[in-house]
This record gives sequence, C-alpha cells and structure tokens, in this order.
Amino acid sequence: MEDGPKMINKTSKKKQRWFDLAKRAACESHYGNIRHGAVVVKGGSVVSFGFNKSNRSAFGQRFRNPNKGHATQHAEISAILGLPRSATEGADIYVVRVNNDCEWRMSKPCPMCEEALRFVGVKRAFYTIDGKHYDSCRIS
Repeated sequence: MEDGPKMINKTSKKKQRWFDLAKRAACESHYGNIRHGAVVVKGGSVVSFGFNKSNRSAFGQRFRNPNKGHATQHAEISAILGLPRSATEGADIYVVRVNNDCEWRMSKPCPMCEEALRFVGVKRAFYTIDGKHYDSCRIS
C-alpha cells in the first residue's frame, strides 16, 4: 500500500472511468465466483483490457510458484498478453474483482501477476478493496 485505502467516489473522474471499464471487463468473465477485470493505462489512454479465463497461461506459468499448480489466465495476464514492452513500460493497471451481482470485491494482484507485471514494466497497480474503496501498490 502506498497511502492506504482511498474512496473510489472521491478520486478523479479518469480513475473512476478506468475502474468502471475494469468492472465491465470483470462482468464479462465466466470464471465462476472469482471474476476479475483489468485495464492497462498509459499516458492517460487505455492501452488494453482483459478478464480472467480458465485457459492455462504458459506466460503466467513462468511467474507462478510450481507448488501452486498450473497458471490460469488471470485478468492482469490477459490484459498484457501480446502487448509490446513499449506499451507496458511505465503503465498503470486497474484491477477489479466482482461477485455474481457485479459488486466490487478485493482484487489485489496475486504474486504471479505482480511478477508478470514487473517483468513487462508496469509501474503501479490500482485495485478495488470493496464497493467504496481502492488501494494501489508500486510494481516496478
């Protein structure tokens, strides 16, 4: 955590928009009760977005603890796959987790995703804590 949890409705309209886009991506996921969406933002523009899937991820597997089994395609991995490093270097990522009613839940990137984001040069992750709060962490 950088400064501790912040209120989503008291942040800039741009951040609210990016969280909303990540929420919309999460609502597209059909991965059970754990549905995440992610939006990569650089220079004030959306670069990419993704949501979690049950597909295995060879790229993600490189960063996963071998004792944890196969890596599925998390939202963060989905959002950065196929992007050139020039698009991810110094970028921010917004991550949202929703329940079956599309209400926000805790969505801090897991260790595998943090390592993958660090590898591609993402600078910071902003993630929801609940329906009213978010937090951020420095990645690289």
